Amino acid sequence: MFHMISLFQSSAWSGTRINIKIWHLAWPMILANISIPMLGFVDTAVIGHLPDSHFLAGTALASLFISVIFWLLGFLRMSTTGLVAKARGEKSPVLAVTHLYQALLLSFILALLLILLQSPLFSLLQWLSSDDLSMQATYEAAKTYFDIRIWAAPFVLANMALTGFLIGSGKTKWVLKALIVCNLVNLFADILFVPVLSLGVAGVAYASILAEIVQLAMILYLILPELKLVLLKKQAILKGWLKLLQMNGNLFARSALLQACLSFMTIYATQFGSQTVAINSLLMQFFLFISFSLDGVAFALESLVGNSLGQKKQKRLVAYIVQGIKIGFCFALAYTVFYFLTVDLIIWMLTDINSLKLALADYHIWIVIMPMSCFLSFLFDGVFVGLGWDKKMRNSMLIAALVFFSVILIFSQYESIFSNHVLWGAFTSFMLARGVSQGVMLRRSL
Repeated sequence: MFHMISLFQSSAWSGTRINIKIWHLAWPMILANISIPMLGFVDTAVIGHLPDSHFLAGTALASLFISVIFWLLGFLRMSTTGLVAKARGEKSPVLAVTHLYQALLLSFILALLLILLQSPLFSLLQWLSSDDLSMQATYEAAKTYFDIRIWAAPFVLANMALTGFLIGSGKTKWVLKALIVCNLVNLFADILFVPVLSLGVAGVAYASILAEIVQLAMILYLILPELKLVLLKKQAILKGWLKLLQMNGNLFARSALLQACLSFMTIYATQFGSQTVAINSLLMQFFLFISFSLDGVAFALESLVGNSLGQKKQKRLVAYIVQGIKIGFCFALAYTVFYFLTVDLIIWMLTDINSLKLALADYHIWIVIMPMSCFLSFLFDGVFVGLGWDKKMRNSMLIAALVFFSVILIFSQYESIFSNHVLWGAFTSFMLARGVSQGVMLRRSL
């Protein structure tokens, strides 16, 4: 790391100038990240006013399942961002647009597979959930939502590819604009379809599809001038698919490992009772809050690091990484102090249940150390995407997953001390292992 710092100090690019470039790309993505949970809030609000709770339960169940499916396919955005950023650095708009068209083609194929497999996918959801007869009405509502929302797949996945293209091109403000419009459309469509037209659960699903279509149309409109200027041959789009599929396969494996660890925490917590599940749900809100800003910085690094790689400017690339780490550390430190001073107030805002408030008092330590334990993993993900290190991302996640399950396996031998705190110790170790392993890989390779 010392040789990286010396490179940074000798660079003609001052820290202030680098900070400005990072912030220029980061702040729109931070605002975009904050706006995303608003969609779920609006959906919950309109469904929550229907006459029976099974409508809300069914929508929440199906929405969570579809969100996990789409999240696992998020490699479309990551790979497109890294490839396009590098192409921009190489001053090759043709190559950048080629990567976009390839990503769009891949997104269409994957969306088609999801639609064709919608019946077995919903069966999987039922298999993973309770088979209690009292859940029948909930499953009916979930199926109504799922059968409609799955048709959003072509637009959702295409938007991932287009968002990756915009971030890789350094146009994060366009991403923010498109997402704001998407959220507004979803808001008004929810109100129109559910309370006004009385479409119920189906109305929420239709609103989501409409919002995705509008977002797709807006991004296409924004980038259309460039697409018209770039003339591509069909042969160019059909080249390099083996490498592209290998990259996306590695990124998918990385996401699957991460989801496996998060899902294990949720499922295993049920052994400690419903209150523990509720506690973990609230603790994850603190983690989500951290991700808003750190992901924004990571998105900026994806673009800037990839661009510097394409330009073959090693000193500038290292400078972005070092300054990104400094910014991330400042965020983590600020979160740590903020959580230490306000944790009780935040918990009070999150729940009115006194038993939960009392139980969460034992988890303050995990909340306070959370920012420092995870900030490196967020930032290095952005760096690795920009560098195109998909294999290293997969391998570092594998190392972290092994650490996670090893901690659980070791402590599971001692029933007297095995508790939900072990799960959070494993999760903290998981995030630390990701950041440390990525840091070691970065030091050895740069």
